[in-house]
Parts: sequence; structure tokens; C-alpha cells
Amino acid sequence: MSVWKRLLRLVAIAALTPVIFLLGCQSRLIYHPAAYGPEPQAMLREARGVRLAFESSQGRQTAFYIPPRDAPAGLPQAIWVCFGGNAALALDWLHLTDVWDDRFAYLLVDYPGYGLCEGNASPHSIRETGKAAVTALAAHLGATTADLQPRIAVLGHSLGCAAALMLAEDLDVCRGVLVSPFTTMTEMGRIVLGWPLCHLNLHRFDNRRPLARFARAEGARIVIFHGAQDEIIPVAMGRELAAACPGVAQFHEIAGAHHNDILGRIDARIGEAMTALVP
Repeated sequence: MSVWKRLLRLVAIAALTPVIFLLGCQSRLIYHPAAYGPEPQAMLREARGVRLAFESSQGRQTAFYIPPRDAPAGLPQAIWVCFGGNAALALDWLHLTDVWDDRFAYLLVDYPGYGLCEGNASPHSIRETGKAAVTALAAHLGATTADLQPRIAVLGHSLGCAAALMLAEDLDVCRGVLVSPFTTMTEMGRIVLGWPLCHLNLHRFDNRRPLARFARAEGARIVIFHGAQDEIIPVAMGRELAAACPGVAQFHEIAGAHHNDILGRIDARIGEAMTALVP
């Protein structure tokens, strides 16, 4: 084999190696499933929470329903469907719900492969799980999804913003709070991997499209919080999403907040925003 052929082979191997790695391993780069220990389960009991078991294409899934502390007869006035970041679990929201409005109920959703859920996370399976969790809650409450739809609002952090917006798109939800949202997963890939490797992304979350549809709904209102020192998702992304929805979105840049500490820093402000969104 000539020297030039050897060099071409080495160049081809060098070029293809990161491509093969990214195509084969990107799920592990994006999603970081975790399991539950005993403490969150004890917290669930204290909150009078209910485990909701249901099936999806990924197998058996589990979400959690937290009824209002101020529990009138009938359906809750508002049900906040909550989605966490890529290394979070649904029950991580529990300690935050303690400081929020007593009238609210919460549906806390894990992704496939997280917590007690089987399967693997992807844009399709996350979308499917969100809708199925609402259907399971409706059955638990002796209602229909249509009965719950006008009462639903969405809350998401990081990856959970994409899950929240997909559910809002599917159920025509028009109230929500997003914390540290990204624009698209491909643009996140550009930050981490650069061009052109970012275009190898197979998990094409795109928050611009569902947010644009959200903003067209009658009475739509959304609040976006983003840490000024977010080292994972640039604050410019949250600012861009809000700017695309004038008159609908309120944007709050939180000085000193990073990606992983923002929820603890502004838990009360998130609660105030949620209360303001509920008539």
C-alpha cells in the first residue's frame, strides 16, 4: 500500500471515529437517568402523594400526583405538570411544592429510564410519557383528559422545558413557567461539539416551534427565568425565546444564578409566577 493510501486511510479513520462515537453514544451524553432512594418515597407519603402507574411503548412508567393542600371538593383549580432536568427526578420537585400555592395540584413526571420508569428517553418517548401521565391522572381523578385540559399548566427546568412545551403543544395548554430553557438541542450541540458535529444530533428537541404555537393561543402567558451565570445553557437562549413571544412571555434574568442552583435560589419567585398565571 502506498504512503498516500495509508495517509488517506488514517485521515478517514480520524474523521469517522468521532462520528461513530456520537451516533452510538449520544443518548448517554444527553440523558443521565437516576434511581430513587428511600427519602423521596417518604416525602411522597408526607405529601399525601399518589403513584400513578401506566404503560407506554417503553414499558411500565410511574408518575406522581400531589393533591392540593387546600383541597376543595371536585377537580383541582390548577394542575401543574412538572418536568425536571436531564439528571433530575420527578420527586425532586417535592420540597419546592411546599412553598407554592396551597390551591395547586402537581403531576410530577419522570422520563423513560428514570426513577421507577422502564425504557429509554428520547424526544418521542418523553412526549408519549407526558401525555400518558395526564391520561393516567384523569383516570385516577374519575375525569377525562378534556376535563383536565383547561386546568393544566406546565413547568420545566432545562431539558424539562422541552418536555413541558411538547405537552403544551399536544394538549393546547396556554400557561407555563420555563426555567433555563434552550433553543434547540442542535444549537446546544454546536456549543459543546462545534460545527459540523452538532448536526449529527438524533434527539432534535426544538423549543422554538412549540413555543411559537403556544404564543398564538388565546390568553397565552408564559414566564421564563434564566440564570445570568448559567454555564450550561447560555442565558441568551432564554432571552431569545422570550423575545420571540412579545406580549406573551415575561423574561427574568437572575443575577448570580447558575444552571444547577437556580431552582433553589428562586423557588419563591417561581411560586409567585405560577400564582399570577392562575386566574
